[in-house]
Amino acid sequence: MACMLWAVRVSVIAGALTGCSGDGPDLAPLPAVDLEGLPPGLSRQLGPVLETLKADPRSAAPAGKAGMLLQAHERHRMAVPYLERAQSLQPGELRWAYYLGISLERLGQHARAADSFRTCAAIDRGFLPAQRRLAALLLESGEVEASVAAFRQLAAEKPGDPKVRYGLGRAEMAAGNLQLARDQFLEAIELAAGYAAARYALAQAYAQLGMTAEADRQLELFERDRHIEPPSDDRLLEAVSALRLSAAEYLARGVAAREQGQVSESIALHLRALEEDPALLQARVNLVILFGSTGRTEEAEEQYRLGLAAGEGTAELHYNYGVVAYRAGRPADAGAAFRQALEISPGHALANHNLGQLLEEEGRFDLALDRYQRAIANRPDHGLSHYKIGMLRMRERRADEAVAAFREAAKEDSDRNPTYVFSLAAAQLASGNRGGAIGAFRRARTGAERHGQEDLVARIDRALQELGVSPVAP
Repeated sequence: MACMLWAVRVSVIAGALTGCSGDGPDLAPLPAVDLEGLPPGLSRQLGPVLETLKADPRSAAPAGKAGMLLQAHERHRMAVPYLERAQSLQPGELRWAYYLGISLERLGQHARAADSFRTCAAIDRGFLPAQRRLAALLLESGEVEASVAAFRQLAAEKPGDPKVRYGLGRAEMAAGNLQLARDQFLEAIELAAGYAAARYALAQAYAQLGMTAEADRQLELFERDRHIEPPSDDRLLEAVSALRLSAAEYLARGVAAREQGQVSESIALHLRALEEDPALLQARVNLVILFGSTGRTEEAEEQYRLGLAAGEGTAELHYNYGVVAYRAGRPADAGAAFRQALEISPGHALANHNLGQLLEEEGRFDLALDRYQRAIANRPDHGLSHYKIGMLRMRERRADEAVAAFREAAKEDSDRNPTYVFSLAAAQLASGNRGGAIGAFRRARTGAERHGQEDLVARIDRALQELGVSPVAP
């Protein structure tokens, strides 16, 4: 059966943290946070974390989590004291030093930020993002020679890293080594095809070298690839970025994951969207079909019930549940759900089609035909409905009408096309068009071979053999 997939204010002022009562003299006090003055998403996440920290001021985890949340929402000045608290409690934890360095850098406190990134190197020399940030920070601070030296060392250790090559190119350019800079930018682009920032920098290097034509060419390529950059290798920064995602962003990522066939990941992202916004109906609509597609029928039904309980019984919610019920072997429940979808949206093509199939399975062919016709009235390109109409017309021995229906179905470019063309050939044969039938059989055979449909190829070969002709046109 065809299926479709989509298409509390927190009012707490954490003043009790101001003096860190009971923390001891070795812990610096933390500032009060007015949660009502923060964005709702941040406030909702941060409130429970601050309560946990208030209950256990010497725990690094809630202090660090508070800092991460604030950093994720660009509240760097507020984030710093929490990250400092986490680092003081867990001085050997890489992430606290790294996050502190990022916020300090964003605040323009370059010397302190550099110290934090050096601490990262002492903890884990192999964590390349911190090394790159330190080398780039030296360049931003005007310590060009130190930056060149740092990037050259990184390039020797990690010659295949395009971001290191790009950073070294920038440092060499600042040092006046234009040809060396050009070579590094070229290497960066070679390692990461279409690396936009490296292309733009390469154009600048060519311009300063007086190579105007080459500079113009790189600028053209930059305009084409301006959004391309190497994949992220910064797991710590990604963890912070994930905290910043809104419910809508989680939902969008979940839809994208489903389109890429990553069903488990899609389910996790949809559930995360509901954590952010329990009223986000579309997440429940999608989860119905996602859970159903993995055989988790009870969980699909729960999402359906929750959607209905919220008073949001959309056509898509009913439709998706109908698909799940059908797959679970409950045609009566499926039919009821499809009818509810059609009460809300009478023109819903797929609900009409699927209800038509249920009616056909019950032997109610006239009613099924009516549903298929309603489906194509609202979606003329729905090949499966045209095919079903053709099959019903063949059942009625109305071959000419079947031919017309199968011709429409065969316009669909999918792996079902060979079946549609095969049926067209059979209908043409039944209508007395032997030549047309032979041509259609041969076209169906070519398509079936292309899609690896061996059983269909064998059926076509038998049909052509009965007609006394070769599978391949002479």
